[in-house]
Amino acid sequence: MSLLESVTQVCHRLAPGGWHSLMLAHGLDLLAEPLAAELRRPLTIDRSLSGFEDFNLDGNRAIEAAAPSRSLLYHALASPRVTVDETGADLRLFATPAEIEAVLDYLYSIAPPTLDRLRQQAGDAPLAVVAFASEYRCAADTVHGQHADLCFSRTGIARVGTAPARYEARLRSFLPFVEDDERGIRVMPVRYSAYIAMQLRGDAQRFGPLDFQAEVDPGLDFWVPLHKLFNGDRCLAGMELSVTLQNHQVNEKLRHIHLRHSGTGWQEPQISQPPFVVVDGLADWAASEDFGAGLLLPQPKARLVEPAQVEGRPLSFLMPANTAGMVHGRHKVDADGNIEDLNQRADVEALVRQGGYQALHYQDATADGWVRPDCPALAGSLPTVAAYSIIGPPDFYPLCSQRKLLNWVREEPLFPDANIWHARLEALSNVRYCANLNLKDQLFCASDRGVTAIVALAESRQSTPLQMPLESGSRPSFLPDSAAGVFGPGWEVGWVRQKTPDQQWINILAGYQMASPFPEDAKICAALGSFWPGVAPDSARVFEPRSSLHTIIPLTDEEIGQNGAVAWDDQQGPQVIVQDNRLIAQYHAYAHADYTQVALDGRFSLSQTGHTSQAVYQRRVVSMYRVYRALGAAGDNAQRNAWPVLSFREVQSPDSELDTAQHQAGRVLEGWVQRFSMYKRGAVGIADEDFKLRHVEIEEQVLLFVSAEAILMKRGAGRWQIAVETL
Repeated sequence: MSLLESVTQVCHRLAPGGWHSLMLAHGLDLLAEPLAAELRRPLTIDRSLSGFEDFNLDGNRAIEAAAPSRSLLYHALASPRVTVDETGADLRLFATPAEIEAVLDYLYSIAPPTLDRLRQQAGDAPLAVVAFASEYRCAADTVHGQHADLCFSRTGIARVGTAPARYEARLRSFLPFVEDDERGIRVMPVRYSAYIAMQLRGDAQRFGPLDFQAEVDPGLDFWVPLHKLFNGDRCLAGMELSVTLQNHQVNEKLRHIHLRHSGTGWQEPQISQPPFVVVDGLADWAASEDFGAGLLLPQPKARLVEPAQVEGRPLSFLMPANTAGMVHGRHKVDADGNIEDLNQRADVEALVRQGGYQALHYQDATADGWVRPDCPALAGSLPTVAAYSIIGPPDFYPLCSQRKLLNWVREEPLFPDANIWHARLEALSNVRYCANLNLKDQLFCASDRGVTAIVALAESRQSTPLQMPLESGSRPSFLPDSAAGVFGPGWEVGWVRQKTPDQQWINILAGYQMASPFPEDAKICAALGSFWPGVAPDSARVFEPRSSLHTIIPLTDEEIGQNGAVAWDDQQGPQVIVQDNRLIAQYHAYAHADYTQVALDGRFSLSQTGHTSQAVYQRRVVSMYRVYRALGAAGDNAQRNAWPVLSFREVQSPDSELDTAQHQAGRVLEGWVQRFSMYKRGAVGIADEDFKLRHVEIEEQVLLFVSAEAILMKRGAGRWQIAVETL
């Protein structure tokens, strides 16, 4: 079937689902014959229609040769904002990923260039066949921010899961939720494509990269897509192409544990073999007839974590000392092979820190690697450049973006500065490290520091910004601006210092630098959710007050499993008890929380956190900060640490307690309302009856209702009043 026949088939299938009348509103007849001429004639675009507000102002045809953002049909099918017809009624059908890819290939096929023409277009810039992860995005999330457009990165982030991938056509996105299974987590794939690309120095006006770093990017090289490659004789004039993508993924976290720590009982050559190094069963290419070419799909696993085995037996090792929580070592193996759960020991943290005993190894299916394009017809003319592939852990806030959070923090006028967290963290798209130099075939080089950057097609831009909604809606992304950057180590990928052959130290991204298995990272990152600005659950309120940590992004009572709900990490939040006529906050101790065991038991869940939007996430950060101000505790971390969160929830009307508060304070709270229960803490001690419990004295309790405009506060048994928010 030719590309035109594929596009015709798409138009005919969608037409009765509301698309025929919708596109007629722009002057396009999806059922016209011949369709090729209809797709190329000028149209009068109605940008007042929902979903078309951010369509490129230069676009006036259904298909514009080699210009996705100026092709109305491609925009309509690929944009997540196009969901209703010209009357506002819901569209009843949507394009499949394979159909969207077919339209994209078609617009690159109607005027196929020669290779020489592309060389002329690139000028003096080097050309190569390059693999990119790509997404069609609404204007607010593009590199230039002027209209909807394709965005490209040489890094893609897939995610592990326990269930197959599911495509939500209305959102033009895959979703991680499993219907009727609150603890199910679907794998999340990545779309890769091959392009002829040119290598250019960073240029904010021409192609980016996103969040242009003026002090760095003008001196770095970036690969910028020029022309999409696909099979057949309509891609490049005079050439018949066969284009495939090869992928290599590797999980070698166990190997690097034994490289970093001596005396573990394992060494070369064993540690370069399975299960210390895993390359099989990690990811495959999805069926092209369903999803189009280039969808890299992690293999779903029965459990997120499994016991490692060697020759059919559980793999044990001598636990090293001082692993900083990066290695699970809580299951001790004695000389007879019996397994002891060290979580049942009061001194579990000291035992793990000291090491020196046989422990069981566990492994996950996270990985890093590469995706390499292969086009034999161009092999003698152009080199190939690989994309960096990351298979990360589940994202418990898939609708939130790391980049959006950081940009918002910098611009939020409420905060005295952007450093309301202890440490700085960038989005992965803004990290200028090279990719893992130790992967098979060594496809990356030390000077290639733009691998995680996000770029646009290199073309002229509109000088007048469009009038459009600032937000593009919530959906997951597999590009690196939605991922956390590298920090002690990170969430998706870590980093390591490495010496080059010319004896220069450089920073490289490396999946093996993450904790093993990944739930060890999840525990650390969640506990430090108030330490660095990462889009990760903040468990500071779940466990007893420690160090100077305090809640900044509060989880609701439901998200931490209060009132019978499913907690994201299967940990129970604090309970108020009375002991010796004193109010006590009772916690399950952080020391005895074992997130690897949670994964083994299949108890992780994103059914609660996963539906949190970017706006709601940011609103929680603001509300928490304002609560500390109302308590006079916004000055430093020690003051905030003195006021733990006992309860937090989004208020649903009607609410009798809110009615009482508004009546006593003489103020009605408009819009959204949140309820906080805070307490001033006293001494922290171990419960007499159970060493796994921590008791914290409640010296004073304060209730607060928070809205966008005001806070109502009640101290102890006092009356509700309007709170004064002090710096």
